[in-house]
Amino acid sequence: MVGQVVVTSPSRLHFTLIDLNGALGRVDGGVGVALNEPHMRVLVEVSERWDAEGDAFLVLERIKSCISLRNKYRVRVLRALPRHVGLGSMTQLSLCIARGVTLLEFLDGGRSYTIRELAEIVRRGGTSGIGVAAFERGGFILDCGHAFCSNTSEAKRKRAKTSFLPSAASNAPPPPVLFQKPLPEDWYFVVVVPNVRRGAHGGEEVEIFKKYCPIDGREVEKLCRIILMKLLPAVVEKDAEAFGEALKTIQGVGFKKIEVELQHDIIKELFSFFEERALGYGMSSFGPTTYALVCGEKRAQKLSGEVNDFLAEKGVSFFVTYSNVNNNGHVATFTESNKK
Repeated sequence: MVGQVVVTSPSRLHFTLIDLNGALGRVDGGVGVALNEPHMRVLVEVSERWDAEGDAFLVLERIKSCISLRNKYRVRVLRALPRHVGLGSMTQLSLCIARGVTLLEFLDGGRSYTIRELAEIVRRGGTSGIGVAAFERGGFILDCGHAFCSNTSEAKRKRAKTSFLPSAASNAPPPPVLFQKPLPEDWYFVVVVPNVRRGAHGGEEVEIFKKYCPIDGREVEKLCRIILMKLLPAVVEKDAEAFGEALKTIQGVGFKKIEVELQHDIIKELFSFFEERALGYGMSSFGPTTYALVCGEKRAQKLSGEVNDFLAEKGVSFFVTYSNVNNNGHVATFTESNKK
């Protein structure tokens, strides 16, 4: 009898938020990509009692408050993503658990939940939809953000946002995906997580949004042009060089420029290091995860070794890996429980 499921999800790189000005009646929007490595793997199984730890316990509690469940569940994180470094760990953890629970709960039929519905239940995607879409189908992703207005009653009717808030502090639903497409198998991202001050989260992240938003509309216009006339055509035409050039340019525009400026100096040093060694580079979300784009696994492996030497000389501890793009999203594997 099937009693457990292992859910494996990709990590994601969040290239940038698009519009934190809001003058056109929409806010947020984002671009990013799903990666095969690093990935998350979570075990969910039917149990005689509720059993989970840390963030996983909080996610289970949220699911229980929204869905009437017949069974109790045990959750174990078999492989974790680093937290608060820009890889989307909380979204992937939340969706892995929600997906596992609902698959087992309704194994014999009944209610079927979409990934978007699960994201609303576990309150993810309130600003960026990249992590939710990465979990669902992977690939390169562009979302169109949320409706934005100052009238509270109108905002409730439209399910719009009334202020600039990060995903963890927003009750907005995941934004619609405008464009989602696989990237070539030989496009590799070298992913570096320096062990420095971690990316902003919680109250600190909320305060940054309050302090710097709204962003100058001219910056948003410039960013939109880069995305529409450089980044997206590069995806469609499979032009890695143009794609990398767009990524580099994005680091100095709009809210991404602020995110980079607030990070440790080693991020800018990595950018300089990648300048002559990669097609493009950037920082994911609030960092400190930094990435570089190259073509081919051998080139990615070589650059990873070069990064090792560079950061070792700097005396900075770090985690480094490389990966091509996950073009499929999460995978759920059913097994029989070992429990009698």
